Amino acid sequence: MRLALIVTTLAAATVAPAMTQPVDLPLRRPGYWEIRMMTGGGPGGQEFTLQTCTDAATERQMVQYGFGQLGRQCQRYDIRRDGEDYVIESDCQIGQTRTTARSVISGDLRATYSLRVEGTVQVLGQPELQQTLTTQQGRFVSARCGGGLRPGDILLPGGQRLNIRDLAGTGDQAETARPR
Repeated sequence: MRLALIVTTLAAATVAPAMTQPVDLPLRRPGYWEIRMMTGGGPGGQEFTLQTCTDAATERQMVQYGFGQLGRQCQRYDIRRDGEDYVIESDCQIGQTRTTARSVISGDLRATYSLRVEGTVQVLGQPELQQTLTTQQGRFVSARCGGGLRPGDILLPGGQRLNIRDLAGTGDQAETARPR
């Protein structure tokens, strides 16, 4: 479940600013992507590889979801261009947890991209800040998604599959379960 939360948060964080700032982030190229992630940095870090399938509609839905969630919970959410990179700085209060982050997105998102997120996490009432570091290296594999993957699917290590659209409440399953 922790891995699903990391994946959901990072997916929203990489696309959410496109709706909130005058700088538009390019969306990932539709198709099959392989993403190598490292969380924690250093000796206690965890490294794993994900496979994901996306299409233009899913990318746009993630922008809308990210904007809705982060826009309500972040006191600061700024994005700017720095040369060829995109820099996102945020300060968010989510429940009893306050996070600050500086994210740098590099690459064209057509063939490759990298994402580096450095930040802090503090639980209210606890004096110590936890330093965080997460990196992603995304590589476009194919215009067609194989292995039964549908747009929004993320294939996790060990074979677990989740759909980011369903988690965000924008997929078909979430649509039918939501009251109108």
